[in-house]
Order: sequence, then C-alpha cells, then structure tokens
Amino acid sequence: MRLVHEVVATLQRDTDDYVTPMSAALQELLGGGRGSLPELADRFSAAGLAEVMASWIGNGPNLPISTADLRRVLGEERVEDLATLAGLDSERFLIHLTRVLPYAVHHMTPEGTLETPADARSHA
Repeated sequence: MRLVHEVVATLQRDTDDYVTPMSAALQELLGGGRGSLPELADRFSAAGLAEVMASWIGNGPNLPISTADLRRVLGEERVEDLATLAGLDSERFLIHLTRVLPYAVHHMTPEGTLETPADARSHA
C-alpha cells in the first residue's frame, strides 16, 4: 500500500488545484490522527457502501459517491473537523472530497487490495 503523502503529492501534480487545500485533510483521513484507510473501509462497510470502497481499491472503474453518503460515512463531527483543516465550509469540502477520495484510495492500493495493519506487520 502506498503512503498517503506520496498519493497526495501525485494528486497535486496530476489533478486540478482544489487538491492543495485538501491535502492536509486527506492525510489526516487516510493515515493520520483522524483515521486510516482500513478504518475508512470499515466505515464504508458499516454504512452499506462496501461496494463503493471496493471499486476504489480494485482495478476497475471507481464508483461515485454522493456528498450525503460521504457525510454519513464520516459523521458530522469528522466532516466539520476535516473541512476546517482544509479551510473550506463543510459542503464545499465534501464536494471536493467526492472527487479526490476515490482517486486517493485507488492510488494508495496499486495492487488492488487493502493491506491491513496486521498485513503490514507480517511483511516487516
């Protein structure tokens, strides 16, 4: 699994300029104090959206996600915290996140599988 800061650097290089304010929020959500990719995948499963996350991890096309579903997955408090970190209001933050999160998850899982913390320890 690629590290989130590598993916954010790729996003900043390959996509529109809205990634820059999102970089700190993405790093926190996918590999920082506010979460990890395996934890996010668990949240998607609990919300009944496992197939969306699986499409982002897998090698096929990425399924879209709505801002409402993303808000439900993350929870209102986490959305507000991450939006503040990105310097955006929560709705604008979610709009941008629906665009960059599938790309970020897909690029963090280039082998098409989600490596859990236990998997990472076994490879060490």
